[in-house]
Amino acid sequence: MFCPSCGMALAQQMKYCNRCGTHITTKEVDVIQIIEKRMDSEMEGLFWITVFGLALILGGMALMKKLQLSEGLIIAYMILSAVAFMAYFALGVWQVRRLAGSLKQTPDPDVLTTPDTNELGPAKIRPSLGTALSVTEHTTRTLEPIPKN
Repeated sequence: MFCPSCGMALAQQMKYCNRCGTHITTKEVDVIQIIEKRMDSEMEGLFWITVFGLALILGGMALMKKLQLSEGLIIAYMILSAVAFMAYFALGVWQVRRLAGSLKQTPDPDVLTTPDTNELGPAKIRPSLGTALSVTEHTTRTLEPIPKN
């Protein structure tokens, strides 16, 4: 990746160039921000679906009881409105899960990507292996003594 202003090669994705300070836009960062904004709006919509759906179900039932309608009609209203609410709520949850899955598939901008140049990448940190065993100690354990005749 290169800075669009000064042309300096960047080893990792950054928001600003280290050399000239130009703001660097990357498509991956923009996609992540769009998905996060959409997920926030879907979560807010799911909240309001729940609030208004339950208010409609319970308010409608209370109104029907106040109007003294038949029990069969109240039960039919409850069943139909509950099924519609659950279907709409399930679609909202499915949409949120789908967006969360696409957010996981989008590469993290903080993770180093492979450089576009033919240079070596950054050094990787390796865990310490501990003390190494002596070569002679290891081989002398497996040798069997030669029998003397």
